[in-house]
Amino acid sequence: MNIRPATPIALLSAAFVLVACSTKATGTTRAATSPGPGGGLVVQSDSIITGKVVAVRSSATGYPWQVDVLVQSSQDVGTLPNPTKDKIGQTVTFYTSDNVGSLLAGQVITAHAKYVGDVPKPGIVPYISDMKPG
Repeated sequence: MNIRPATPIALLSAAFVLVACSTKATGTTRAATSPGPGGGLVVQSDSIITGKVVAVRSSATGYPWQVDVLVQSSQDVGTLPNPTKDKIGQTVTFYTSDNVGSLLAGQVITAHAKYVGDVPKPGIVPYISDMKPG
């Protein structure tokens, strides 16, 4: 018998199916979203963070910018899963399509943060938008 290992895409697809089945079984429904350039689907999430900009750079993987943010606080948005609640005190690299060329290291911002999907590249990534001086 010749058994091949599962590819990363197959494993990721299986994970999406498991998430969809588990939310249906508990009676909760969450809309899937596909905001990434590659159209991958992820369970909708959102949070509002306050954080200090550590670095801003252009990105070569699907989104034009990467912003490193030291997360200082994280608030839930409605009943959506909060992807940053366990990131307080950590520096997170967020991807964004927002024009962030004027952000400066050390600047405090508030913003929406969520996970978005792009299968196969760059994968499931933290995404930041609606940034405002904090």
